[in-house]
Amino acid sequence: MNLQRQRGLSLIWVSVLFMLLGLVSMGFLYTIRYGHLPMQDVWSKWGKSANVIGNELKNVTGIQELSLPGQNSSGVRQAATVESGVRRCTIDGKTVYSDTACLDSNPTSTNIKLNDAKGFVKPPPPVEEASASNAEQDLRLKALEKALQKAQR
Repeated sequence: MNLQRQRGLSLIWVSVLFMLLGLVSMGFLYTIRYGHLPMQDVWSKWGKSANVIGNELKNVTGIQELSLPGQNSSGVRQAATVESGVRRCTIDGKTVYSDTACLDSNPTSTNIKLNDAKGFVKPPPPVEEASASNAEQDLRLKALEKALQKAQR
């Protein structure tokens, strides 16, 4: 019996190749649908959030020169608060609520006031004290009348 070693790609390399092919095709389909890759949004948000966190640290600590290497803090808006609110605008046909993406130069930009809420809270049941006390008084009067009728017999 003569055994020959099989030549070609192993099963592991075939699976790695098809995973890469699937990743590229998913990225291509996502780009066709939305016009950009999701990591572009993540990178831009991380940069903006780093600037906002840096500004908050400056406000809390009072240290004005608090910057990381490569961080540009000029022109960064403060984070939205209940007092300042947030802005609503239309960007690329989508309605966006943002304190940084909706600029004053956008004609569809409007200010929205924020409301501080507790979330979904069940409202307390209405308490009718007048009807409850009237019902109690009616029951007491009926009980007294029955006692008087029994006493008179």
